[in-house]
Amino acid sequence: MSLKGPNLFDLSGRVALVPGASGGIGSAVAQMLAECGADVVLGFGSNRTRAVEVETAAAAMGRRVRLDQIDTSSFDAVTAWVQNVIGEFGRIDIVANCVGSHGHFQPFIEQMPAQWTEFTAQHFLSGVNLAHAVLSHMVQRRSGRIIYLSSDGAKTGQAGAAVSNGGNAAIIGFAKSLAREISRHGVTVNAVCPGPTRTPVLEQMISGGDVGAKLAEGAAKAIPMKRVGEPHEVAAAFAFLASDAASFITGQALSVSGGLTMY
Repeated sequence: MSLKGPNLFDLSGRVALVPGASGGIGSAVAQMLAECGADVVLGFGSNRTRAVEVETAAAAMGRRVRLDQIDTSSFDAVTAWVQNVIGEFGRIDIVANCVGSHGHFQPFIEQMPAQWTEFTAQHFLSGVNLAHAVLSHMVQRRSGRIIYLSSDGAKTGQAGAAVSNGGNAAIIGFAKSLAREISRHGVTVNAVCPGPTRTPVLEQMISGGDVGAKLAEGAAKAIPMKRVGEPHEVAAAFAFLASDAASFITGQALSVSGGLTMY
């Protein structure tokens, strides 16, 4: 098998499940996987408008595409969704979990337990539910890629995001442990950890004039490349980890942060 030339990240014939496909990063991930040749199943929580835009773009590329509203924090909902998708598409080769919360930055002491529950469900339990739902299928086929969207803040800590980054750190630990369990079956598990990235959430923080704006400005100045990332740069890491080029990579938390984190 050659891994040279323009087909390096060729995902033709593969089916990618992309929950969180309406987010700033998730939508870029879904579109890039489609550009690489994958058929895509798009999951969204509330932002149908952006999800439909991605659906339209993928269909225009000639990909099979499906769009579903899904609560990935529900074990039963995720299990039913995965089984339904396998029934329709015949397989799931890639899970690119881009689910996350979109709350503003806030000191921990000002948060309430209801927010902790939401963050934990979105950042951690969604990923656990998805893995459980799809793993038997992947192990049986002895092939699969599970890729989680985490955060550089999960590695370094980040003021104003203690609980959400706790959830991000948990998904890294889960991915590493799961990789040790199942990699012998041909299934890899990795996480992608963006630094500050130009998404609608970041733009809202910057224009808000609150503590979030100050944190975002400070983080950008600390990046050795002296700029924030772009969604397509994060999406490229997902495409790489989903491809044959990453066949011997598992249990990793890959920073895409312009050098902000170097481990």
